[in-house]
Amino acid sequence: MIKRDFYLNQLIYKRHSSKVKIITGLRRSGKSYLLSHLYKDFLLKDGVKNEQIIIIELDDEINDDLLKKGKLREYVEKKAPDENTQYYIFIDEIQLAEDFVRAVNSLNKHPNYDIYITGSNSKFLSKDINDQFKDRGTEINVRPLSYSEFYEAYAKDKRFAMQDYLKYGGMPGLFEEETDFAKEKYLNNLMEKVYVDDIRKNINTYLVDELSATVDALCSLTGNLVNPLNMANYLSTTRRIKIDHETISRFFEGITDAFLFDQVKRFDIKGKAYLTSQSKYYCQDIGLRNVRLNFREQNQGFLIENVIYNELVTRGYRVDVGFINQRRKKDNKYQFAQLEVDFVARKLSKEYYIQIMNDLPNGKHLENKYTALIKVPGSFKKIIVINKPLISYTNELGILIISLEEFLLNLNSLDL
Repeated sequence: MIKRDFYLNQLIYKRHSSKVKIITGLRRSGKSYLLSHLYKDFLLKDGVKNEQIIIIELDDEINDDLLKKGKLREYVEKKAPDENTQYYIFIDEIQLAEDFVRAVNSLNKHPNYDIYITGSNSKFLSKDINDQFKDRGTEINVRPLSYSEFYEAYAKDKRFAMQDYLKYGGMPGLFEEETDFAKEKYLNNLMEKVYVDDIRKNINTYLVDELSATVDALCSLTGNLVNPLNMANYLSTTRRIKIDHETISRFFEGITDAFLFDQVKRFDIKGKAYLTSQSKYYCQDIGLRNVRLNFREQNQGFLIENVIYNELVTRGYRVDVGFINQRRKKDNKYQFAQLEVDFVARKLSKEYYIQIMNDLPNGKHLENKYTALIKVPGSFKKIIVINKPLISYTNELGILIISLEEFLLNLNSLDL
């Protein structure tokens, strides 16, 4: 059994809250498994009777009648009639039901109904949840397996866990596939027949080849600064596809709405301002990115950058790409340059500045990354993640030096 304790504990904490528990996320990331297996098992062990738990899977054709307006509410009230009994209502893929927001809000008026719903497409977006449910909902966003979750479930020699994770990622369904061929087929099917097709339908576009090429390009450009205009130029140059930047902007929105990629903005660390001209995009699962490129372009630096980004977001941090403007004197002239900090991670009052390196500084590129950390103002934590085995330590400048493996496996690694 794959453990998802981070999400399970959130459900347990929010149990009996008057708000609807809304579980969002990438399709096949484990939302249904979390509810119908892990959380259900917890409730049963806690003394809840099986008949108090009502599970409705709206993507099952047996429940097609429940998709009609008013039918879902009628069904639930019939299955949970006793006002003196506590019921737990699990509704999977709620967005398939007609007028689903009104139905859920109506059901939530029953004080003995503890309601949990899942959804995964553009009719059911994080940005719309508060408006849709008028602050009567609370969101839990489920992502593919983090490395620590993957590592715990990994049944082979643990020495190869990182290698497999960087190649195939953390989609839970991978654990049902035995061979490399089966894993690649599973991921490719998800990418092409589930995600890209969903995005096409959700944004209502007939430009199938153009959308597909945009997804390919985002996979190829992981870790690079991108905007709709330079993407249009990139597609024109590399694929001979002519498409305007307004259409690409709509593609970007559909791709992020489907939880396939996250947009990460650039933050001026000294100026305390966001730059909106360009962003970076990271795939929510590195295996999906890799299979889309037929496992070519395996730049380990970008793969690790993507994995660390996903880890930070999974731990609940708000993540930006940081930069510092620097003035340098060369040949008696001042030149301006930007030093980049790979990630700025924030949660409540805590703030962390993180650089990723293959080794300790020993060259201009690595020296620049080190210099960028040193120039970060204030006393916030500064961290260098090294892609090699080492015992973590804090250097003379107060910078934490930590290995990639320890950073990902130790959930308290940012505060060592």
